Amino acid sequence: MPSANPPNVVVSAAPPMDINYLKWYNGAQTEVVDSSAIIQSTIKPNFTKGSPQLKDTPKFKNGRVIVNYYIPYYGDKTYLTYTDQKGDATHPLVGHATGRMFEVNAFYYFTADAKVTSYSYAGTVTFDYSPPDQATLNGTATLEKPSPNPIKLEGSKIDVKINVKGELLGYSDSSNIEEWVFYAKEKNSTGKADMKKDYSKQLAASKSFDFAIPASRVVNDNFKQDYTLTVVIRFKKPVVTKTGTITSLEQSMEVSAGVYKKDNPVSYPSVPSTPAKPEGKPPIARITAPKYIKAGSDMMVYGGNSSDPDGYITDYGWGTPGAEGGIENTARGYVWYTRDKVGETFPITLTVVDNDGMTGSTSTEVTVIEPRPSADLEISGSLKHNRKTTLTNSSSSPTRFPIIKSKTQVTISAVSGGTNADIKYSGSLAELESKDVLFKKQGKYKATIHVENTAGYASDKEITFDIVPDEFPVAYFAMPIGAYRDPSNGNKAVISIDDMSFSSDKDNIIQRIWEYRYDSNNNGSFTDESWAQFSDENKTRLNLELYQVGRYEVRITVIEEFGQPTIEDFVTDADRLRTSSEATQNVIERIVEVNNRPPEVDWDF
Repeated sequence: MPSANPPNVVVSAAPPMDINYLKWYNGAQTEVVDSSAIIQSTIKPNFTKGSPQLKDTPKFKNGRVIVNYYIPYYGDKTYLTYTDQKGDATHPLVGHATGRMFEVNAFYYFTADAKVTSYSYAGTVTFDYSPPDQATLNGTATLEKPSPNPIKLEGSKIDVKINVKGELLGYSDSSNIEEWVFYAKEKNSTGKADMKKDYSKQLAASKSFDFAIPASRVVNDNFKQDYTLTVVIRFKKPVVTKTGTITSLEQSMEVSAGVYKKDNPVSYPSVPSTPAKPEGKPPIARITAPKYIKAGSDMMVYGGNSSDPDGYITDYGWGTPGAEGGIENTARGYVWYTRDKVGETFPITLTVVDNDGMTGSTSTEVTVIEPRPSADLEISGSLKHNRKTTLTNSSSSPTRFPIIKSKTQVTISAVSGGTNADIKYSGSLAELESKDVLFKKQGKYKATIHVENTAGYASDKEITFDIVPDEFPVAYFAMPIGAYRDPSNGNKAVISIDDMSFSSDKDNIIQRIWEYRYDSNNNGSFTDESWAQFSDENKTRLNLELYQVGRYEVRITVIEEFGQPTIEDFVTDADRLRTSSEATQNVIERIVEVNNRPPEVDWDF
């Protein structure tokens, strides 16, 4: 039988030290530092605390945490808890053998240097960029194999691995995410795309796809295979955006994998000198960049997904022939292409160096396309008639070919329901950047925009949207159907009334007018009687005091104020809706009968 108290021993473990999902902060721990700004060669782990059974301070080496600890007890035979591993053992445990897993914790953090750009300005500074303020999908595709790219053909095939990542920006309700869907296929292939799903409710997700380039395809010295990748995020409930409600977002990308037989068509950038006898495993270089870029637009090139299996990256060497600007020894940089490069395809190359002095290289391609602007309009607000809506020009153009404001043309017109006369705004739509608009009637409307940039290109966009009606409030109250006059209270009958009126479209009820009328001739009809007001103080609970025996009819009129912003110049008091309970409540529920209390009878023998 195994001993319940085996002898004390020291065991070792070396779990991997993962730095892929670190969140970096400045020294004061008040600001987040982008991971691409971290100088990889300066990253150092720092041990803080650990389980008492640790024999000594953990060591960090070759990307692993090396720990030595005592089992099954420490100190004065303080026995440790363990997990029974008999059912999960990797080798058979037969007879009386048992398997125990003793866990130990070691806590550590990382420090590093970062190249962070700082600014000092005098006067007013403006920036063109702002983060997304509505749900926006950012997709990236990274070629992980072959590495390097292109790669020399050896054997019967070349393995291809592509990582597709989606990141949801400008949106935080992860519980509304139904699923992430990823597609990958060879471009122009007639076959069905490979599909993978992720049901995790995370704002970012990724999947990898494997392909192969058979040697039979490489007829000439060089061969390139293009791949089309798509990421889709679907929502459980519709998400409201400035252009309407959406149930999903989608983005497509392309990457290329290259193969050569004899001469590599790509020249890689030079790197710092390497040791005469480098040791260890070489790093893997990876580039994330768009497949197409408009001339004049800044293009981000990212190499931060590069990795080293037994260490870390210390240097980045970039090659960007044909591009303006350059990228220094950093994981991320920006370049752009002039207009005369339109239609041409250029390589982007990267060589990375690890802490052992070993290198890894790869490349990708980018094609320069025409610097056309992208016309776009956004409509925001409550999209309800007599409310303020805002029409925003969200058009864009390559940085070096801005949109000419004087040539921007915008129109708004009615499609159905309303007329053009129902569209109200101040001033004109010329050179539109943002304009507050009010629609006097519900219906379908459309807006168009035409923009031109300094490169002589133009773009047009049309959006349609629905303006919903302002719903009337619902007037309703509760009261008893009968009451007695009270001799001890001046012979009055007190009727307690509770108002339950409401606005179905989130407007505010600002006034409640209470009235009653008395069937004075007791003919069973109130049509020949006049209404008498007994309160207009917007009370939701009140008492009505009545003196005469008979039947009374009560009504309430509720008046609402806009629950959303409006444009006061285009609305009047008549636009504030009102409803009487005569229209929304059965008359039987609004009639109360007042009677005298019957005499009390007592029998005495």
